[in-house]
Amino acid sequence: MQGFRKDRRIELERIEDRRRLNMRQLLLRASRIVNRHVVEGLHARGYVDLRSTHTTLLSNIDLMGSTVTLSAERAGITKQAMGRLATELEAAGYIRVQKDPKDARARILRLTKAGERLMSDSFEVMAELEHRYAQLIGRDLQTEMLKGLASFIEREERD
Repeated sequence: MQGFRKDRRIELERIEDRRRLNMRQLLLRASRIVNRHVVEGLHARGYVDLRSTHTTLLSNIDLMGSTVTLSAERAGITKQAMGRLATELEAAGYIRVQKDPKDARARILRLTKAGERLMSDSFEVMAELEHRYAQLIGRDLQTEMLKGLASFIEREERD
């Protein structure tokens, strides 16, 4: 019985090693790290009321405005969850939630002036992070990685 447990433990360790290095796990972990760095950069710029969950809405809203439904679909979350994020960001003064004049059931998320400044600052933070990441892994590798991801996304969204 002792040998069986040891063999099982070794097998599970091998599976865990493969799991840690599969594409899904690496992308999820990288995304969490980037989100954390973005929020830290925005906190340093004075946006102390932002949480990492808010990036879910902010990264999925069009700069000219988007519906709650579209933003939720892009983020892969429910309309209710996106609605909660919208309520929080509206209370913080970054977005306005308006009824869609074309569809009374739909709500449109629009950036306020403060939200536009936040987005502008977030673009600057991301540019700084991309420079920092290029120094860590090399500009060529970063460029190839971004091209590969963009190509993958484009093909998946086209099909």
